[in-house]
Amino acid sequence: MSEKVSRLEFGDCQVTSSILDREIQSMIGGKRMSKRILVLGNSNVDFVFKIPRFHYPGETILAEGLSTFFGGKGANQAITAKRLGGNVQFITKLGNDHYGKAYRHHLIKSGLNRKLILEENKLQTGTAVIELTPKGENRIIAFLGANGSLSVNDLKKLERHWSGVGVFATQLEIPLPTVERGLKMAKDQGATTLLNPSPPIRLPSKILSLVDFIVPNELEAQFLTGMKWKRHQHIRKIAERLLDMGVRNVAITLGPKGLFFKSRSEEFWMKAFRVNVVDTTAAGDAFLGALATSLSEDKPIREALKFANGAGALSTTKLGAQPSLPSKRELDAFLARMKGKT
Repeated sequence: MSEKVSRLEFGDCQVTSSILDREIQSMIGGKRMSKRILVLGNSNVDFVFKIPRFHYPGETILAEGLSTFFGGKGANQAITAKRLGGNVQFITKLGNDHYGKAYRHHLIKSGLNRKLILEENKLQTGTAVIELTPKGENRIIAFLGANGSLSVNDLKKLERHWSGVGVFATQLEIPLPTVERGLKMAKDQGATTLLNPSPPIRLPSKILSLVDFIVPNELEAQFLTGMKWKRHQHIRKIAERLLDMGVRNVAITLGPKGLFFKSRSEEFWMKAFRVNVVDTTAAGDAFLGALATSLSEDKPIREALKFANGAGALSTTKLGAQPSLPSKRELDAFLARMKGKT
């Protein structure tokens, strides 16, 4: 399979533009109005090496295949929300190289505002090397590249695009001052804010107090709090610690173990959907993008998290980051089939 993008061949990305265009058209008319979603984050070109197993330090092994995909947490989350019918804008920065030109074309074709896709002339487009085992497990090495130059000054120039935003989502693969500024600008607009704290770093209370929903996986949650999860009940204490640190809602994703949600007023576990896992690379991004979409539609929290849980599960059934992100039609059909099976 191939899709020609700005005169470049990107092997497994052909599903993105044409399917998305049809999906957007199918969502027009009869759909209730939703709040505007703004995603601030990174865009990477992913090089996925299919390997028989994770290898040891100093050991050389042969990959069984290599694929190239458009990815990056921020872009994955924005594309997810777009495919699920969200009213989405995405702020990112790409290099002025052949990868960046191809990615720009792809994002614009996906329905995202070209004026918010910034260009960096000195640094190359962000990239990631992903090791993928037959079990669908992965290890990722990301190079920020142009993502690392997405600055507070860039956001100041785009300040008007925060006007009217209802839901704001960001991650930690751009500079932390930029993340903080984006969250602050969103809160000033009265928006609901989501943070995917990946890759994990210790965050001060002044940033966490700007977060309405923090969505870490179990390793990120432990790193953020400095607490270890050894028994089932420890996850509750970790979530309580995150609330004490300033966030308002905690949704800890636990892979095949489901998720745990806690706020000051309620808490619950939600089981994972059982699927045949091919690649877990963008599962967390699909989850967060779907959660942002649900919150933009004012869905109750349990319904919103079930929708996000389904998106995350469904994304693991295909290879690659953005090719695996579900459409609204696909996710609704999946949830209908899985009804009562969680």
